[in-house]
Amino acid sequence: MASIRHEARRSAGRVSGSMVLLLLLLVGGGGYHYYRNLEIERQNEGHRPYESYSTEDVQALRDAFESELTASEAKFAAAKRQRARPQGDLGSISGNVEQFAETTATSRAIRAAAAGVAERRDALSELDRELALRASPVQGLMHHLRRLTTI
Repeated sequence: MASIRHEARRSAGRVSGSMVLLLLLLVGGGGYHYYRNLEIERQNEGHRPYESYSTEDVQALRDAFESELTASEAKFAAAKRQRARPQGDLGSISGNVEQFAETTATSRAIRAAAAGVAERRDALSELDRELALRASPVQGLMHHLRRLTTI
């Protein structure tokens, strides 16, 4: 009778030992995949410049950039309207040089205004991406779960 109980305990111990080993393998494999996928994300996604800001601050910054974008687009449209149209050969070298200088100055103003619009659009898209990453807590949990389970 005692040996039957002893055998039952021994077989139960073997099963629990196997379960512990399986659990350790799963935890180790999950940790390895999480770290590996985190490094891959860091290399692919790059640095998130607004990561340390609160969501309210990021939203306020986004609103400010949106109003700046509107102002920059208006400045760009005004610069395009001021574009100097060449009038052909004016007959004198000084007239042609003056016309060239005028055309160059307006072209620079147009390029500067276009660069301002592009910079604000880029910053706005970066802020939108940051807000999308923070959109829902379930999405963050799924992000961590995907890191853990993706092979």
